[in-house]
Amino acid sequence: MAQSLASSSPPVSPSSAGSVVRALGPASLSNLGPGFDALGACLGQMGDIVDAWRVDEPGVRLVGIEGDGGVLSTEIQSNTAGRAAQAVYAMSGATDGLHLRLHKRMAMGTGLGSSAASAVAGAWAANLALGEPFAKADLVDAVLTGEELASGARHGDNVLPALFGGVVLVSASDPTQYRRLDVPRACPVAIVLPEVQVLTKEAREILPQAVPLHRAIHNASELAFMIDALRAGDWPRVGQHMMRDQMIEPVRARLVPCYEAVKAAALAHGAFGCALSGSGPALFALAATPDEADHISGAMQAASRASGIEARAYVTDLNFDGACAL
Repeated sequence: MAQSLASSSPPVSPSSAGSVVRALGPASLSNLGPGFDALGACLGQMGDIVDAWRVDEPGVRLVGIEGDGGVLSTEIQSNTAGRAAQAVYAMSGATDGLHLRLHKRMAMGTGLGSSAASAVAGAWAANLALGEPFAKADLVDAVLTGEELASGARHGDNVLPALFGGVVLVSASDPTQYRRLDVPRACPVAIVLPEVQVLTKEAREILPQAVPLHRAIHNASELAFMIDALRAGDWPRVGQHMMRDQMIEPVRARLVPCYEAVKAAALAHGAFGCALSGSGPALFALAATPDEADHISGAMQAASRASGIEARAYVTDLNFDGACAL
């Protein structure tokens, strides 16, 4: 049986300096097949958490990180949560200070928007600590600034769905231009995370710098039809179109040795469609019901293991709320 993505929250860190607020930055899927750098979806039940409290001493400080194995820096300018929170605090004009603690609940390098989750959690925690003076739309630049630290560019396909919830279409050339799609209903999602390391930098370096015209036309058509299916809540059609990318996923699939086996298993067990999330190695499949998603995720996990690669399986759904207080 697949694991639920839900997990208990860590205890709130006590602070005598000020009232502690807590924010969740959710996990996310990106690309969804033909929507490279342009389409993402927010996931339920999984993400990073940031605690924040105001202090008299000016400045924003990240005073601790838990769950990262000692990998991440507590320097504000070197941490996506810290940088995003600092951007929000600077916008506010507040003259006091802010302390943060990051609870890293998402593994890095999975394709599920780990750095974006931290950035969103940091930005929303800062906003909560300030008394919520900003709407989510006001925080777009702040979360993009945080995400830029991890990805090297202002990509919005993970960080904006994590902020707003639901499915978001974003301009790849100007991620401050976006649309939250009106998706009428959620869909159960089966996720398998093979134990394969895929570095985002490497996954971008192997992409072609030019593609044949017929493939570009094909992808544009598939993306258009998939967006229409999303707006109609037609998940079987969404699944069909998300598997028809001819430009990006076929190249990145080479970095995930179990890709073909996992995808075949998902489809054989009733998935509407199956694709990489971002650069992988996570693969996700759409299902008709939570029980079917559980069945499909188990089959995907078994296929990965049969290929010689250990994997974890999860079941979740779309999250239409995005960043929230806990």
